[in-house]
Amino acid sequence: MSEKKNDQLAADTENTAAADSNKKPKQEKHIDPAAAAAKAEKKRFNKRKFRYGGAATAITVIVIVVVVLVNVVLSVLSERMNMSIDITADKTFEISQESIDYLATVNEPVEIVCMSDELEFSTSNYVYFKQAYEVLKKYTIYSDNVTLTFVDMTENPTYANKYQELYKGDISEYSIVVSTDKRIKVLSIQDLYNVEMNNYYQQTITSSKAEQELTSAIMYVTDPDPMNAVFFKSETGGSSYDNVYNMLSSNGYNVSEINPLVDTIPEDADLIVINAPLNDYDEELVQKLYDFLDNNGQLGRNLIYIADYSQNSTANIDAFLAEWGISVGSGVVGDSNMNNTSSASSYVIGNYINTADNEYAANVSDPSLPVLSYYARPITLAFDTKDNRRATALITTDDTAFVLTDELQAALQNGENVEPEYASYTTMAIGSKYVFNDANETVFSNVLVVGSSAMLDKGITEKTYYNNGDYFVSTLNEMTGKTVGISIVAKDLTTKTFEMTQSIYNTCFVTFVIIVPLAVLVCGIVVYLRRRHK
Repeated sequence: MSEKKNDQLAADTENTAAADSNKKPKQEKHIDPAAAAAKAEKKRFNKRKFRYGGAATAITVIVIVVVVLVNVVLSVLSERMNMSIDITADKTFEISQESIDYLATVNEPVEIVCMSDELEFSTSNYVYFKQAYEVLKKYTIYSDNVTLTFVDMTENPTYANKYQELYKGDISEYSIVVSTDKRIKVLSIQDLYNVEMNNYYQQTITSSKAEQELTSAIMYVTDPDPMNAVFFKSETGGSSYDNVYNMLSSNGYNVSEINPLVDTIPEDADLIVINAPLNDYDEELVQKLYDFLDNNGQLGRNLIYIADYSQNSTANIDAFLAEWGISVGSGVVGDSNMNNTSSASSYVIGNYINTADNEYAANVSDPSLPVLSYYARPITLAFDTKDNRRATALITTDDTAFVLTDELQAALQNGENVEPEYASYTTMAIGSKYVFNDANETVFSNVLVVGSSAMLDKGITEKTYYNNGDYFVSTLNEMTGKTVGISIVAKDLTTKTFEMTQSIYNTCFVTFVIIVPLAVLVCGIVVYLRRRHK
């Protein structure tokens, strides 16, 4: 047994020795210093590339986030701040400083609701829709108390039912509803524009009165006790009836019309407007005017009488005006000093407002502008003060003026050597009567007389370089005790403007909202990938 173990041990020893003899001798590992250095440098470069690539990616992401945030912030700010620049000549898409100043006084919530889809309204092919849209937005920018909402009546046909309690008329597509919790005014899209008809009976929109109508609507719905003005409808020789009506309506007066020959004067009327009646009133109607202004001895009523050189004899009306210290003569006022006239006509006088102690000019924005007395009849004052009455000249000419009467014109045409009477003539005046009420406060009734209907024609009152409209509104509001009122000039829409159609809007939207941000993102990704694989 021991012999077998010894043999086995000898065999294992022999096999082990043979295996060792077959192994190759172990060689010592050789390290190349240059290769090792290159490998280490590559490792450091990969770390640096990763670090720089990560930084570039982070910067790209941050830039994209910042761009998105800036767009969001600007979008929000544009709803509350005027961030647009109107480069049109007369600031067609802006509102006037007068409206901005008025909006600063609005201290109760006013809701403006446009019954239209906003996108369709703002991108219409018609420039006047775009102009109205931009003007509408300005009211919310300049007043925190004014909100603007667009309601698509196709999708929400019953929305207008909420106004049934305050408004009984029709509210249709594109109606603009201006409301507070106590009063409402509804405008149609046609109310926002002046339209003229050419020789072919084609209507053309010439100017925008969107600001006039919207500011007036806000005045009306926020006025706790609006003035009620009543127009006497009659055959007239004047040209300003509609314009005076619109001027009162645009300045917050609640305006209506009556036929004085058959209708009674409403008990709640504060103001009567008589615009150049062609023929005289009978004694019964004149007595109604006396009774209206007397107001059972309490006064507090007002009347506007607009004369015109085209009128026939008005003896009864003249006798009524004389009670207020005012007489309207015949003929037309002219001026021999051409420096005082407008254009080439001696009968269009460019008067300037005397602002010294003139309470009626208090709200005129620029008193240095002239007031045109366009073919005005001369006004004479019978007294300055008399008992509890007073008469005040509001517009007067220089002493180089004269009156062209029918008699003088006939003498001149016959070649007679006649000289007109040069003097200072009045073309606008006011007569007042006052009493003291129970609180010992002075209460007035007033009669404002304008020497010419043409002085209040739309072609003059809408011109920014004349004061006819501004001074008339200022006088009217001072006379009636209405503290807020502004004269706003219509914006010309006949000039060529840039119109953004729906297709242009879509192109701009896709380009600047989708393509440009995606291009920036793709460029960032490409730069990142290129740097990563370098």
